[in-house]
Amino acid sequence: MSESFLHYLWQFQYFEKKDLLTTAGEQLAVFKPGILNTDAGPDFSQAKVKIDGIEWAGNIEIHIQSSNWTDHGHHLDQAYENVVLHVVWTEDRHVYRKDGSRIPTLELKHRTNEQLINTYARLINHSSAIPCEHAFRRTETIIKLSMIERALIKRLEDKSTEINLSLAQNHGDWDETTYQLLASNFGFKINKDPFIQLSRALPFRIIQKHRDQLVQLEALLFGQAGFLITKTKDEYITKLYQEYSFLSKKYSLQSSQMNPIQWKFLRLRPANFPTLRIAQFASMLHSRKSIFANLVEMDSMSIYQFFEITTSPYWQSHFRFGKKAAGFVPSFGASSAQNIIINSVAPLLVSYGKARDDWSLVEKAVNILQHIPSENNSILELWKNLGYVSKTAFDSQGLIELYQNFCKKRYCLNCAIGASILKPDVLS
Repeated sequence: MSESFLHYLWQFQYFEKKDLLTTAGEQLAVFKPGILNTDAGPDFSQAKVKIDGIEWAGNIEIHIQSSNWTDHGHHLDQAYENVVLHVVWTEDRHVYRKDGSRIPTLELKHRTNEQLINTYARLINHSSAIPCEHAFRRTETIIKLSMIERALIKRLEDKSTEINLSLAQNHGDWDETTYQLLASNFGFKINKDPFIQLSRALPFRIIQKHRDQLVQLEALLFGQAGFLITKTKDEYITKLYQEYSFLSKKYSLQSSQMNPIQWKFLRLRPANFPTLRIAQFASMLHSRKSIFANLVEMDSMSIYQFFEITTSPYWQSHFRFGKKAAGFVPSFGASSAQNIIINSVAPLLVSYGKARDDWSLVEKAVNILQHIPSENNSILELWKNLGYVSKTAFDSQGLIELYQNFCKKRYCLNCAIGASILKPDVLS
């Protein structure tokens, strides 16, 4: 038994209500179960009940055993003095308020459908990656769609919360925050952390001063990343080395210069080498006067133009310093642009939209995801095997969130799909 299951039973009133009595034998009627509280304090607020003919409005607290009331220190907390009903699985001890009055208690152990208990146990203890796989195909399409949309919005909001934390660290500077956000995404999964460190070691205000000179941008980024340690016979590397030597002294950057061993090349395709990604990042910064304003102002259909990147000639024939590529060096591809739009641009629009109370930006973020093809990964394969094929990034992001933060954690009771499976067909 879990408290989350008891929350579910109480919220949807899935228990026998005929001749409802408290454990003290008082007649009980539930008019309104209340609103689930996700913050500190009693579990449900604004509930309305009638006990022995007297109507009460207040809070509901839920525990597996009534003794949890004192175990959790509620008897010492003023916030729990307005609890009008204590809902428990088992009453193992009477519970009292500070004034000595006994708190009315409803015991659900003998009022819950046994089939419902068994279905819940099978669901959360199922060995498969998606616990409801046996019933997923039979679930109504409208329920699946609504839950995927809800999961997507949650994912966007969680990511926007992370952006807000970064914004606070940057003292409300949206340009600096956007620069760091894009940098982290240019590193993709493997080199995300060193890219973040690079963006913090080289502030955007310095980038802006040299935006018009691509060679200076490359010198700053590659030098701060630790790739320009010594001079070589390569004219391009020598030019960058000289530029960085001057600029690093001008801006006192030496103390925050990274070590090249922080960057990962092993088991990466050459097109994903961090050196090429830094060159692409430099070219993107060079071609955009204001990355933040551009991203916010561009319409959802032209967002790809932002990531039409042409690198400097050297990086059109190299994947890394000093070694010319044997074949063609691909440009910054559509799949890479889509990844950044999904994971950086859409959450940025949500974050800024909420900050400005401009919901058109949130709608634009959702619209962008609806026009980007679905990602392909092992999580989406799981859903595909259950008959749900992801077509757009709207679908894939929702399904990824659903799996990672509901299915894996067995939060079936918080999922509309799980709740629909658990809904009793007939309640007496």
